[in-house]
Amino acid sequence: MKLQPKKTTITAILALCYLISFGQVKFTKRVIVPEGEVNTWWARSHADVNNDGLLDFFVINNNAQGGELLWYETVPDFGTSIKHIIAETSLEGKLFAAGDLASGDIDNDGDIDVLGPVSSGEWGGSDEPTILYWYENPGWEAHKIAEFPCFIKDFDLIDLNADGKLDVAATAHVDRKMFVYRQDEPENWEKAAEVYVEHLHEGQHVGDVDGDGDVDVISTGFCFFNPGGDMTDAWSVNNVDPYWNTEDAYTWEYNATKIICADIDNDECDEVFISCSEKFRTRIAWYDLDSVYNDKWIRHEIGENAYSHTLQVGDMDNDGDLDVISGNNGDQADPEYSPVIIFYQGEKDARITWPNKQVLTFSGAYNSYIGDVEGDGDLDFFRYDGHVGTSYELWLNNSADK
Repeated sequence: MKLQPKKTTITAILALCYLISFGQVKFTKRVIVPEGEVNTWWARSHADVNNDGLLDFFVINNNAQGGELLWYETVPDFGTSIKHIIAETSLEGKLFAAGDLASGDIDNDGDIDVLGPVSSGEWGGSDEPTILYWYENPGWEAHKIAEFPCFIKDFDLIDLNADGKLDVAATAHVDRKMFVYRQDEPENWEKAAEVYVEHLHEGQHVGDVDGDGDVDVISTGFCFFNPGGDMTDAWSVNNVDPYWNTEDAYTWEYNATKIICADIDNDECDEVFISCSEKFRTRIAWYDLDSVYNDKWIRHEIGENAYSHTLQVGDMDNDGDLDVISGNNGDQADPEYSPVIIFYQGEKDARITWPNKQVLTFSGAYNSYIGDVEGDGDLDFFRYDGHVGTSYELWLNNSADK
């Protein structure tokens, strides 16, 4: 049953009402990559690639079947971004693909490097191995990290064990495994964990949820607790909420989530934010690990949005607390009603509330991101409009201009 209006005129009126009632943030929209260049850009990572103070982005062209590894340079007037080819093919002459991408300063030389997953794509052979390289900025020399047994849905590149070196966490949905590769040196990576969970599928992020100083991995609503040290001891697994991940079907639409970790209640532990990325489940919620019973989670509901394949957490209105962006993916849902919503956090008292929301568009957002593109202190919104979107947009946040 559809829970939304179906006529464009009605949705336009509703959008106007939202903006009038709850329009805390005004945006200026720019098309930074025009129609025609985009071909299944599921995997992107935003970073200042050339150290000019502007937020650029890495992307894999054609994640579905495999393609080039690229970065796009943001220009000062936020017009059309400049495309740069990192590698057309890998060292083996193969194409790049993954469901996600990650970047960071892997060799600690002051600039941003990027992962380069080599695969024939989720549609081209998801049960074939993925070879993972990292590409060194500048010059983009390739360095091998590891080989995975199948296609990778999610990557995080972060210092998991507080040794000052970036490590890799990855979710492989075909084998239903979470992997951790520890960086000992930029040329030396060791597999620290390979953990099977029956219903593991998609949606991964990282955060220190138990406050022990080590970064944990949350994937498909399962929390993998980091044992610390060299991370080769057992990673205990706890299900945050079975609502998200207990379906026995293994097609793409089941057990599919988006995950973000952030400290919303200032307790020096990260909380887990979850939405359903594919199937028609509307709940958007955050979970707090119980401080007394460290295997139990307290659920806090934020609001509702279906097919929420965009989930981002940040202070969108510059009032000092975290807000949530949820974007209906624009493909599996009604094309005339695929809302992208900012849920604004209310003033804190005994509990965190979400009294106001703002609909940015009814035309969807898929794997979209927030970041401060120009360094003015507010968070901007990078929008990819659907699973097979045709352009890339930058929505400049005007909060800092107030």
